[in-house]
Amino acid sequence: MTSAMFPDARGVARRTGAWLGDLAGQMPFRIGVAVALVCLHLLVFDRAGHERLGIPFNSHPGEQPYYSDPDVQSLGWHPRQPHYWSRLLVSRWDAQHYIGFAIRGISSCPKDGRYAQDWQYMQCGVGWLPAYGLIGGQIADIIHLPPDVTLLLMSCICAVIVSLIWTSRTIVDRIGKPAAWGTLIAFNAYPSAFYLVTPYTEAATFALVLGAYIMMTRQHWVIAGLMIGASTGLRVSAAAFSVGFGIAALLVAWRRRKAKSADWWHPIAGAALAGWGLMATFIWYKIAINEPWAYLRARHAFGDTRQWGRLFSLKFYVNGFTAQHADTVMLLGVYAAIALTFKELLKKFPIEELVYFGVATGLTIVLGVAAVHEYWGLNRYLMACPLAFLGLGLIARRHFGLFVLWLLLCAGMYWHIEMCSYLAHGQPSICPCLGKVEFYLPFDVRP
Repeated sequence: MTSAMFPDARGVARRTGAWLGDLAGQMPFRIGVAVALVCLHLLVFDRAGHERLGIPFNSHPGEQPYYSDPDVQSLGWHPRQPHYWSRLLVSRWDAQHYIGFAIRGISSCPKDGRYAQDWQYMQCGVGWLPAYGLIGGQIADIIHLPPDVTLLLMSCICAVIVSLIWTSRTIVDRIGKPAAWGTLIAFNAYPSAFYLVTPYTEAATFALVLGAYIMMTRQHWVIAGLMIGASTGLRVSAAAFSVGFGIAALLVAWRRRKAKSADWWHPIAGAALAGWGLMATFIWYKIAINEPWAYLRARHAFGDTRQWGRLFSLKFYVNGFTAQHADTVMLLGVYAAIALTFKELLKKFPIEELVYFGVATGLTIVLGVAAVHEYWGLNRYLMACPLAFLGLGLIARRHFGLFVLWLLLCAGMYWHIEMCSYLAHGQPSICPCLGKVEFYLPFDVRP
């Protein structure tokens, strides 16, 4: 009688799990979740704007960004131009430069590198790659939307694509459906994940390098190379994926040649294209402003340096716990996720795929730790460590309690540290949870 009144709990759980598993594999559901995650990031922005700053998502809905002086310096006194560039809550810090590129391109740069100073390239904005802003500006003209809104929409679409790739059949076949969804959740819960819905290049870059991975698994090496090459035109740091892809391509080409395959050279052809975006940018700089190295000169003026010793400095890691964004917490978390799951990842991924993700992850960590100003921006750079998020997906499946604790830590840092600092331009009076302040800007949403 009892068994008739109360169905077997294990049977119900199995049927429920099967139903959820089937649902999680359906494209409409996956798209719905991807869109919901984008909306969630935007809703958190809106709530944070009200609670932290007392302003709406769009503080000047009747305006749009513009330059009153088309040659004004990018890093001049506040409020900076273009006017209204920070009217959207998602537009802070470097968003100014991408919005600026969408409006004026690089027209304010010196026209002959032989007579220009490095600081002039920094002040015309080319310390940041212009491709994303330029593309956004062209699209904005076509669809008749303001450039900041257009760049935001572009990022949101790319963020949806990134989420779909994390739960794609390719990833599911490697690590299983629960781990793939764990990877998706871990990626979107990461403290800097809100950059996916800003006028920045993160979402587009990740969409390209993850899309290239999908093409690589399908043996479309040239398409994969084109996609990775395009990513280097958005972010210089994407070159880490170019190197990983190049090594993976050489490995596959060597294996194919050894097997006397007629198409053994296809991977090498793809690898040759993996840096075309950055090279095209330098060539365009030579044509447009007669200085192919304008980006490097601008970054030199900005103060970019490398401190390789920090990779093995205990002092660097200990001090990082009290840094502005508590960067060492996430850095050690990334180290731990990779260390705890690497052996299992090695069994689940073909060696060339693991080389692609592994080399890109390793170079991202090395360059991020060695290149940042103090600790500034390190958490954000660590978003480009796919091996860590795949590892966190495996942890979600095998050690769910530990995964939940990780998510709670990420949620706290997301809300109280990373997003607050982004919105308030690093103002400690607005964000009391920040550590030792390394850098901030005067906060002003006026035109």
